[in-house]
Amino acid sequence: MSKKQCRYEQMNLKQLGELEFLLLGDLRDVLEEEASERNRKWLLAIVETLLKTVPMEFSLREQGGYLQDIVSCCPHADREVQQLLKEHQTLRTRLEQLRDELFTIRQFRTHASVLKLELEQWMKTLQNHNRKEEDLIQDSYSQGVGVGD
Repeated sequence: MSKKQCRYEQMNLKQLGELEFLLLGDLRDVLEEEASERNRKWLLAIVETLLKTVPMEFSLREQGGYLQDIVSCCPHADREVQQLLKEHQTLRTRLEQLRDELFTIRQFRTHASVLKLELEQWMKTLQNHNRKEEDLIQDSYSQGVGVGD
């Protein structure tokens, strides 16, 4: 696939999940580095890419995705699915805020430790969210219902 063909809109859920995994690994690595202007640029690039990847991944899950299949097959899971959908918006909004902070902050070294902690917390929240979603899917399968094709 050429660079021109590699568009987020053309990626499937599996590809977006794999890209997210790689980006989170990169984010983790950069967060461990010493605060510098170069470090901020890397953080900003990773966060910008996550802002393209994560919402597209969420969108695929929401629009006719397997979350709705779970509710159709397991109506008792509706509350959990609604909570996951709510978390999608919260995660998106918080990442946008962090991107804005990274972009506008004047003295990165002075504020880096707090900002890095906030990015790390966001990353942990996303990972917990993904775990809850995987658990819900596994529970629906274990009940013998199955989800989607």
